[in-house]
Amino acid sequence: MEVVSSGTASLEIPGYQILKKINQGGMSTVYLATQRSMGRQVALKVMSPVLNADPIFSERFQREANIVGQLSHPNIVAIHDIGRYRSLNYIAMDYLPGGSVADALTKGAIEPLEALHITRQIAMALDHASNKGYVHRDLKPENILFREDGSAVLTDFGVARAVARTTRMTNTGMVVGTPHYMSPEQARGAAVDGRADLYSLGVVFYEMLTSAVPFQAEEAVAIAIKHLTDPIPRLPARHSLYQGLIDRFLAKDPDQRFQRGLDVVDAIDQLLAALDGKTPASTTKMNNTSVRVSSLLRALVMTLYGTLSDRLSARWARWRDKPLHQQNPRAEQQTIMRLQQVMQQAAPVKRRSWLFAATLLGSIALVWVLFSLFSNKFQWQSESGLVNDAVDLTSQMLLPPTYVDGAISNDSVPAELPGPVNPLTTSQTNQLRPVLRTESAAPTPAAPARVVEETAAEPETDDSLQSPPPTEPEEIAAEEAPPTYALKVSAKPRDARIRVMNIVPRYTPGMALEPGRYDIEVSKAGFSTVRRWIEITAADVNLAVELERRFFPGKSFQSPLKSGGKGPAMVVVAPGTFTMGNNRRPFTSPAHKVSIARPYAIGTHEVTFDEYDRFAKAAGHALPADEGWGRGSRPVINVTWQDAQRYAKWLSGESGQKYRLASEAEWEFAARAGTEGPFWWGDGSARGKANCRRGCASEFNSLFTVATAPVGNYKANPYGLYDTSGNVGEWVQDCFLGDFTNHRDDARPVQLKNCKLRVIRGGSMREPLRNISSDYRTGLSEKATSKEVGFRLVMEL
Repeated sequence: MEVVSSGTASLEIPGYQILKKINQGGMSTVYLATQRSMGRQVALKVMSPVLNADPIFSERFQREANIVGQLSHPNIVAIHDIGRYRSLNYIAMDYLPGGSVADALTKGAIEPLEALHITRQIAMALDHASNKGYVHRDLKPENILFREDGSAVLTDFGVARAVARTTRMTNTGMVVGTPHYMSPEQARGAAVDGRADLYSLGVVFYEMLTSAVPFQAEEAVAIAIKHLTDPIPRLPARHSLYQGLIDRFLAKDPDQRFQRGLDVVDAIDQLLAALDGKTPASTTKMNNTSVRVSSLLRALVMTLYGTLSDRLSARWARWRDKPLHQQNPRAEQQTIMRLQQVMQQAAPVKRRSWLFAATLLGSIALVWVLFSLFSNKFQWQSESGLVNDAVDLTSQMLLPPTYVDGAISNDSVPAELPGPVNPLTTSQTNQLRPVLRTESAAPTPAAPARVVEETAAEPETDDSLQSPPPTEPEEIAAEEAPPTYALKVSAKPRDARIRVMNIVPRYTPGMALEPGRYDIEVSKAGFSTVRRWIEITAADVNLAVELERRFFPGKSFQSPLKSGGKGPAMVVVAPGTFTMGNNRRPFTSPAHKVSIARPYAIGTHEVTFDEYDRFAKAAGHALPADEGWGRGSRPVINVTWQDAQRYAKWLSGESGQKYRLASEAEWEFAARAGTEGPFWWGDGSARGKANCRRGCASEFNSLFTVATAPVGNYKANPYGLYDTSGNVGEWVQDCFLGDFTNHRDDARPVQLKNCKLRVIRGGSMREPLRNISSDYRTGLSEKATSKEVGFRLVMEL
């Protein structure tokens, strides 16, 4: 056997520079190393020379390691290289500096929502592995690590499986799994599948909530027996909300557990939705044991029906003076059976006390009584009745006051009129004079009466309707009708609304109007309103009006601010559909279709120091540091997600518009600008298009220095947006999740209760070219600041 020292001084692996030892166990030693070919840091796991002395183990280890290398998932550690050097088997994998769940548990229990998110991510990893036909068999807190962004990653996948298949290995401690986390079938030595890993995940979830494992004993055998025989432990009262998950995770029978990782994800999503006050989208295996309200109501109705039938039969027998038969002891059982027949349509539930049933029944009765009372109290009027009331009210409002003995009479029908006022005919309504609502002329009390007299038609003579003749009859001289002229307004777009503001009738094309001045308004949502005065003298008037779009795709604008100056430059983006994400890189899969239903405006560049400093001074906040790179037109940095939210709120108050951070979907749609590749410029060179560390040939980056570039220094994408790739990463609204498994198909942001990580898009000047693509995303605490992170805003239209 060739012995090779495991110390960093003597260990040499071709292609790697060993930096330091990270961890050491009975089977392997893990080093932090630099992979020279890629220039990246990796965790280099070197297997123990004692194990490598067994050729069967070496062969099986190589085969298993190759299989693990094929498990490509954001929540499974990525393997970059597998090899053998001087009888040493080694694996180069992602370096995960965030520590493990075990490390986190040394500080006490983990917050429930954080524990849920960790469990959800590991469940997705287990589902992916199970679909490939592989079982972890040794899931425990030490094997769940964290990336720098806080996402959970499952490690040591397949090693325990390789050990289990090596029959020649009899070393102490070489067991498949860890006793505290073994499933019952694993403890029996029976065949296992992915459900055994879910049992272990449930134990880890329990431990994250309580900082203790569910089954404890001094000997491994005693622990295994507890897994096989002891009842599922109860969580503390403060965590009782999660008992349903624990019951499903730790069921002794695999058929009673979650059947796959996606079932766990679905159950957790349902629980998170309930905690967030939202209605769950679909029934999951977590809540399918609940009794449907409809089933319960039917059961109660049938029970009441049976009871009333029995009582009526007894009273009928007494009324007929017939002897009553002895109470049938099965009568009550038959009533209960009727209840059970309905309840069996749903899954069994825990028994409730009789007080719950009585309370529910009383509540139903109370609701029914209240409904009956209110339905009798409020009577709906017919449509004709409502119309008549409206006509009466309108008549009272529009008819002018009359003068009786020098005083104003408020009667709806003046006594001085020669007859009743008839409804206006179509031809009569078109012969109208304007009510002169000009700047200089104010209406007099007599003006409304004059309008009514001129617009009212001469009524037909009817002796039955005429008022009594005056005591001193006078002949009323007929006033000659004034001439009228046609008004026609031609508007673009054709569906624009046209109104004549200073007369009562609605505008109709070619309507007849008397000479005078008229206030014309043409308007349509999304267009600038046109309003102008026209004068009709002695000819027809044809008026052509073309409205200008207020916000059309590609339009650039700046909102004026109350305190003077203007807000950030914005550009309007039209709605559309695109493919979001990328299946070939972590955190961005699966790629999926997203539809943007409404247009929106987004900043043409990141918010600058000039723009942010104005807000900070007005609000009395400290100015963020510029790292010596300069302020002015450079993008603001060292601002938290919460700072960006405060700036958006301030800008909304200053402009009267609604500004906010973009959602992930809105940001990526605008950054892609109608392209399908990772970069809006295609496969060509990035020179002159972005500021990044390697691959952009940026003048702001050198071997020893790096800095941000002033906004707009590089070319804009086809939508007119600058620096969507590189320069600074940008805050968006969404909470950061490890992938798009539960993606949306619209532009709404992903929001979770107690969200701690927010999404950063676009990459920064310190990132290599591959990390500034349109689909690149990472996460950062919403309270953290970074010299690599700024933001841009969206304005709702």
